[in-house]
Amino acid sequence: MIREAVVETFPEIIRAVAAGADRIELCADLNTGGTTPSYGMVKCAVEYCHSQNVEVAVMIRPRGGNFCYDIYEQEVMRSDIITYTSLGADYFVCGTLTSDYDLDTLALKKLISATSVPFVMHMAYDQIPKHQQLKAMDELIALGVVRLLTHGSADSSTLITDNVQQLARLLVYSKGRIEIMPGGGLTKDNVQELINQIPFHEVHGTKIV
Repeated sequence: MIREAVVETFPEIIRAVAAGADRIELCADLNTGGTTPSYGMVKCAVEYCHSQNVEVAVMIRPRGGNFCYDIYEQEVMRSDIITYTSLGADYFVCGTLTSDYDLDTLALKKLISATSVPFVMHMAYDQIPKHQQLKAMDELIALGVVRLLTHGSADSSTLITDNVQQLARLLVYSKGRIEIMPGGGLTKDNVQELINQIPFHEVHGTKIV
């Protein structure tokens, strides 16, 4: 099982790697749900983690708040993606939605086309109405997105173990076409409870190791 640790400082990177994290998701400003980290942080994190055989997924999100981005914000995101591709990032973690909470496939396609690095859809996906989520998953797969990070609910205050039915629905529908990675309140202490119910191959959290 791959354990992806969410971090925002270099001491957290060192601790997570030492504790056995298989991958780092690098963010800034986790108080707002995570935003794009600085050039220096990405450069140093990639150099250190790769020396330890640990992958680095970089958050691409220009601000907190909603996930509906105008053309200027999209260009900021695209520029960061191009720059961080040159630094050796292993994945980009990103999500774009329309004003009515549907997947913004045009914006996402523009960002994906800026790099050969694989993309991960983050928990913006949970804001999409449930009756549209399977269609959105198909669109993500068609765009080449390799992984979907989800809490199984738009309500982040719910326990992830209370969202098992929705997580299972997504996993079954995916049929291995995209990796489903649960996160949001998942820790090293409760992860086994979830895995006992659904055998996920990858898990995500700030306290996952």
